[in-house]
Amino acid sequence: MEYDDHIHNDPARTIYKRGLQKKVNRQACRKAAGIVDTECNGESIIVVAAEVDPRVRRLAPQPVTFDLNTGESFSKKSDLKEAVLGTRYKPWAYTPDFIFQLVNGQYVYVEGKHSHWFRSNLEFSRVARAMGELGHRLILVTETTFTRAHHRNLRILRTLQNRHLTPERHAWIDTQFPQSLSFGEARRSFGVTGSEICAALFEGLIATDLSLTALGDRTKLVRADGDVSHLQVLPL
Repeated sequence: MEYDDHIHNDPARTIYKRGLQKKVNRQACRKAAGIVDTECNGESIIVVAAEVDPRVRRLAPQPVTFDLNTGESFSKKSDLKEAVLGTRYKPWAYTPDFIFQLVNGQYVYVEGKHSHWFRSNLEFSRVARAMGELGHRLILVTETTFTRAHHRNLRILRTLQNRHLTPERHAWIDTQFPQSLSFGEARRSFGVTGSEICAALFEGLIATDLSLTALGDRTKLVRADGDVSHLQVLPL
């Protein structure tokens, strides 16, 4: 099974089962096929951040189950169980939370957990090491990646990705926007709307630090000259 298969797979395992009280977060994502189910808010914000991040082309949740003993991959966790049914062999099963296809052609597996979980499950370092030895890149994302402002700002931006600047507005921001200006000043002095500011953030015309405060009148905006690193929150 190749990476391209993983990105188009149905989830390798099902989060929700009837009769269980496990919480499921369901969210639409433009970079995924259909609805994405996640197990916690930590995984949910990873999906939001990936949707905003220009480095990520596509993503898929629970994309594949690996037997880390052999490196073999299975479309479903149940397929691995069935493959060893009736034998004494005990597989080392691991299903990553996500796979990201990046715009540079690389594929990255992502595991999202609270830092307390990693501290309480030190043996997970063996999983990360085994994935690397098999030639797969696995990144770990915890709650420390995101500030409170990140949660608000990324969720706002993801809803405004389809907003575009008119050619005239684009040219004005590109050539006339001051080197540094607050969100409120841009609106009051130059009539720039909130949607236009968000569109300019996506186009790399202006930038702001999304980690500091929720987007508002006091948000500091600076000229970006095509740099979109302010949207790259994930440690890719």
